[in-house]
Amino acid sequence: MSIQPGVGYTFTASSSGTNFSVQNPWTQWPLYVENFVCSPFKVHGVLKKTGDGGDYVVFEICPGTFNNQMPQVYDSVNEVWKYLNDLAVDTELVLDFASTTSSIVYLRVGPDATTFAFPPTSPTGATDDPYPRIYSTGGALPVDSDAFGYVAIAKVNEISANVYTVEQYITGSLWGDRLKTGTDTARYYYARI
Repeated sequence: MSIQPGVGYTFTASSSGTNFSVQNPWTQWPLYVENFVCSPFKVHGVLKKTGDGGDYVVFEICPGTFNNQMPQVYDSVNEVWKYLNDLAVDTELVLDFASTTSSIVYLRVGPDATTFAFPPTSPTGATDDPYPRIYSTGGALPVDSDAFGYVAIAKVNEISANVYTVEQYITGSLWGDRLKTGTDTARYYYARI
């Protein structure tokens, strides 16, 4: 067996043995960096920013579907509702921390007021639009009603000044059903696709 010399090192052999000589010092091993994978409804990129109105916390969310429909989210920069898949890759959305150290990102959806289709096939643009929409709240997750069902996507916690963790509850697109019988409040059921 013979060992060949390479860049930065040499081998020498004699009857006394083999000598390995390194001319260049070893370089530091690179740190392992996990590549970011965008999965449906994944909340990421949480950080505090300062603007005209003071400090605020932003996040990014990956596109996902509800009953094969793309939900909308409010783009506060352009002041319009946009489909999740129409957002630029680095679009930052504002979290509602409402004087607390955590904020819940959730999906709100309801039935069409006329046909009772769940969810409606297209947005109406109204404030109380039952089309699937993403919101955040610094309080508790709203309670289901006949008009809307709510499912938590993630919870963002501020663990120290400007340091945030994300508790991810939804890790895939969703399918949902709404059941309403008699005078009982409608019940909403969700399953990951």
